[in-house]
Amino acid sequence: MDLAARFASHLAESGLLEGVRGIVAACSGGGDSTALLILLSEWAAPRRIALVAAHVAHGLRGRAGAEDGVFVARLAASLGVPFALRPVEVPRHRRKGESREAAARRLRYAALLALKEELGPGTVVVTGHTLDDQAETVLLHIGRKLGRSRGGIRARRLDGVVRPFLPFTRGELRSFLRERGASWREDETNEDEALARNRIRRGVLPALEQEAPGTARRLARAGEAWSERLAALDRRIDGALAAAGTSAGGPWPRQLLRRLGAEATSRLLVRAAGLAGAVPGRVQLGRATSRLLGDEPRWAETVGGLRLLADERVVRLLPLHVAPPDRLRTP
Repeated sequence: MDLAARFASHLAESGLLEGVRGIVAACSGGGDSTALLILLSEWAAPRRIALVAAHVAHGLRGRAGAEDGVFVARLAASLGVPFALRPVEVPRHRRKGESREAAARRLRYAALLALKEELGPGTVVVTGHTLDDQAETVLLHIGRKLGRSRGGIRARRLDGVVRPFLPFTRGELRSFLRERGASWREDETNEDEALARNRIRRGVLPALEQEAPGTARRLARAGEAWSERLAALDRRIDGALAAAGTSAGGPWPRQLLRRLGAEATSRLLVRAAGLAGAVPGRVQLGRATSRLLGDEPRWAETVGGLRLLADERVVRLLPLHVAPPDRLRTP
C-alpha cells in the first residue's frame, strides 16, 4: 500500500479529521510539511473540505527564510490550494528568559491558531510532526527530567491542533516525495548542534537506532502512551472543573485543587499557563503545587512569567501587569 493510501486509511481509522470543515495546513517548505500539504490536498478535495496552506515567516533566516515562503506559495498554487503568509516578529515579542526557538514556536502556533479562528468553526490546524519527532521529544523530556509528566507529541491537542503524521517516519515521507518528483526545502539551522533537539536528531537517536534497531518506534510508542495518560488526566481535571463551575484558566477554589492532588494540580497549572503562552519550569511547578496543597493561608509567587495568587479560598493565575484583587495583595 502506498503512502497516500496508508495516510487516508490512518485518517479513517483514527477519526482525527472526522467532521472538520476546514484545515489550516502548516507548511514550512521542509520535507515533512511539503508531503503533508500534498497528501492533504488530495484527501480534502473530494470531501469538499476547505484547505489553506499557511506559512509562518519568522524573519530569522534572511533570504533563505524568504525563499521558503516563495516555495510554499508556489507549491500551494500548483496544488490549487489557497496560500496564507503570516509574518511574526520573534525578536520583538521574545519574552525575558525565553529562547529564540521557544519564542518562534509560541508565535508560530499563535499565528496558526489565529488563522484557524478567522476561518470559522470546524477548522483545525494540521502540522507535519512525524514518528521521528515523537521519539526525539521523548528523549528531550527524559534528558530534562520531565519524563512522562509532559507526555509526548499529541495526535490531537485541546486547542484544535492535529498531527496525522505521527505513525509515519521522516524517511517514508521523503521517499514519497521522491516518487512524486517533488522537491522540498532544507533548513540549515537543523544542522546546528548547539540545539538539543538537533544533537538528538543528528547523533543520539541514529546511534541508538544503529545499536538497537527499532529504538525510534519504541520511543514513539512510549511517547504515545505518555500522551494517552495525560489525556486521561486532562479528562479528570475537566470533569472536576465542570462540576465546580469554573474553567481551565481559573479562578479555582483551593479545595478543588486539594481534591485533585499534586499531579493533577501541576497539570492544571501547565495548561492554564499555556493559555497565556507561558511554559512553567519543573522546579517552579513543584514549589507552587506544594504551596497550593499546603496550609499556607495567603501567598503569591511567579510561575512561568505569570503571577500565582492564593488565599484560603481561591487561587488565580494572572499576567504580571494585572493588579490582583485587594484582598489578595501581599502585605
